[in-house]
Amino acid sequence: MSPGARVVPEPGTDNQPNLPSEIAGYRIVRLLGEGGMSVVYAAMQKQPKRLVALKVLKGSVFPPSTLRRFKQEVEILGKLRHPGIAQVFDAGTWDDGSGEKPYFVMEHVPGGRELDVYLDERDAGIDDRLKLFVKVCAAIDHGHQRQVIHRDLKPANILVDEQGMPKVIDYGVARVSEVELDSNTMHTEAGRLVGTVQYMAPEQVDMAMQDIDGRCDVYALGVLLYQLLLGQLPHELDGQPIFEAIRTIREDSPLSPRRLKPSIDADLETIMLTCLEKERARRYSTAGELGRDLVRYLKHEPISARRPSLAYRARLFARRHRTAVVAGLVVITALVGTILALAVLPGWLNENREALLKEQIDQEQSLRMQAESERDEAMATVSREFHPETPYSLRGLDSPAILLATSSSKEVIAGISAASVAAWSLPDSRRRPTGDTAELAPTHLSMSFDGRFLAAAGDREIIVIDLLEGRDERWSLPRRGPVSMAINDDGSVLAIAFPDFSLGLYTPSGRSIGRATSTTGNFNHLAFGSGGHLAASTETRLIVWATDRGLDETAKYDLDLPGTQLDLAIDQTGNLMHILDSSGSVSSYSIDGSTSPDRRAVALAPLVAGEFDPSGGGILAIESNTMYIVDLATNELITPSMALPVPEATYALGPGGTFIAHGTKTGEVTVIPLKPPDSGR
Repeated sequence: MSPGARVVPEPGTDNQPNLPSEIAGYRIVRLLGEGGMSVVYAAMQKQPKRLVALKVLKGSVFPPSTLRRFKQEVEILGKLRHPGIAQVFDAGTWDDGSGEKPYFVMEHVPGGRELDVYLDERDAGIDDRLKLFVKVCAAIDHGHQRQVIHRDLKPANILVDEQGMPKVIDYGVARVSEVELDSNTMHTEAGRLVGTVQYMAPEQVDMAMQDIDGRCDVYALGVLLYQLLLGQLPHELDGQPIFEAIRTIREDSPLSPRRLKPSIDADLETIMLTCLEKERARRYSTAGELGRDLVRYLKHEPISARRPSLAYRARLFARRHRTAVVAGLVVITALVGTILALAVLPGWLNENREALLKEQIDQEQSLRMQAESERDEAMATVSREFHPETPYSLRGLDSPAILLATSSSKEVIAGISAASVAAWSLPDSRRRPTGDTAELAPTHLSMSFDGRFLAAAGDREIIVIDLLEGRDERWSLPRRGPVSMAINDDGSVLAIAFPDFSLGLYTPSGRSIGRATSTTGNFNHLAFGSGGHLAASTETRLIVWATDRGLDETAKYDLDLPGTQLDLAIDQTGNLMHILDSSGSVSSYSIDGSTSPDRRAVALAPLVAGEFDPSGGGILAIESNTMYIVDLATNELITPSMALPVPEATYALGPGGTFIAHGTKTGEVTVIPLKPPDSGR
């Protein structure tokens, strides 16, 4: 619909006189809506036969430049193919006897209701409103990825069809309509405003701003979100003179959503206010980034948006109230001067007073140093006591864990379930941001040696996460159904094996940098070493490559293991590869093939599961009902045999045997801290 147009009921044509029977070969069925700049009809297309929406711009005189830009705009819109965007089918001009009028034909939205009307009619709750809004964000982001900015987002330009699917309409119409703008539509274009003022970003009302980008749409989405959740706009501009409306948009902050509606929590308020930031650099960069943060919120994951710092808010306040701030500073300066004069003058008049002040300062410094020492000692005690000696739970997975991964730093653990990814800091159980994992359905998980980088792969896609910086890369796999996966120590290289017996090396962004194939089956286990070597094993062969220049094979071994492989690791010396099998044996092989393989029993009985710890020093051995940790170097038990807390759960071993983690039926991950063998306790 055009700016200002409202959806009208769909009556028959018998009570709608003066309708044209046909426009440019399209048979007019009924009037859909009319605004200040255009009329929209439901029309029947002849070939293919289908009901469409036909929009004709009003007016009698259109300059050639307007018609030229109209055609260029339609060409751009014709490239947008997204289920959340009403598709443009055709465009041209039509002469009704008073001159050529531009028109275009787009997808008809059956039963279309404006976004706010649709949600209010169904009395939708906050979560349902957010889920529908995420779909709108995805549609807008589709345009942003193709450099198309809507610039006039509002409820009237987002229709929801009979199936509950939103359809964004009127892409760029306000931008190309340079004539007959009414008083309610305004964007800066050659000193003019185009858009709907209530939904316009501060940069859109700035006459000097010419480089409008997708962040103005993010602002409009923030206004929409505010309206949909709170039932009012961030700024009430009705009846204001245009200059006052512009000042309000550029300077005034919206009311706190939490004050207006207590059911809005802090994270959701942060998302809303991030969209509405006056400085566009502080908003989400794209509609997709906003949508992904809303998905994180709906999944109870940490959001990426952050509240403005106190320093920024103070700077913003000073800028908006410059006169008052300057006056305040003058008063404060005068007060400080007076206080300093009163403090210093007695020292000039009395040398004994000065000596006394110095003595008092020395005493205060001594007391402060003593207090700081006591504080540091107390903090150290608290820190020591914070490490729990009893099991504690980590929450964040939506169903039982299928894989867990730990790091050598003792500070990070991660897990995946059938539909979620989570990572936590230890021992404080704080969630780490894990990026956009919606619909990933992860099946494989790998963590770098130091715990900074995490990779999770599903059937078709993979995400690589920098847990320290909070950045992530998500991309499509070259082949479906990965068999195994590993990430190297610094997170710069991923190895992924596929069911066609192939193995590929990739950068975190998905660029292929090496490939190898197997003649003996799938590479079921992969492991990186500290020296950059990659080991891969099939059921009957072990191969190792140097990875500094692709895949350069350095050694190959035929395997004849007494049991099924459970885990593969390269020790921290970088010289030996170890394979743990279900018989309870560890087989060791040299990286360069310089020594003969060695095999030794490390378990008390056959194993149903087991793994090496990330530091390479221990083995978690799991029998049918018990578990224990074995020192890899000495074959000695680090812990006694312990009963399995949860049968048939996923288990993981912390570095050096510091803890055991396991999944639960509820989706929680339980961490069991273990006392070091030399603790004396």
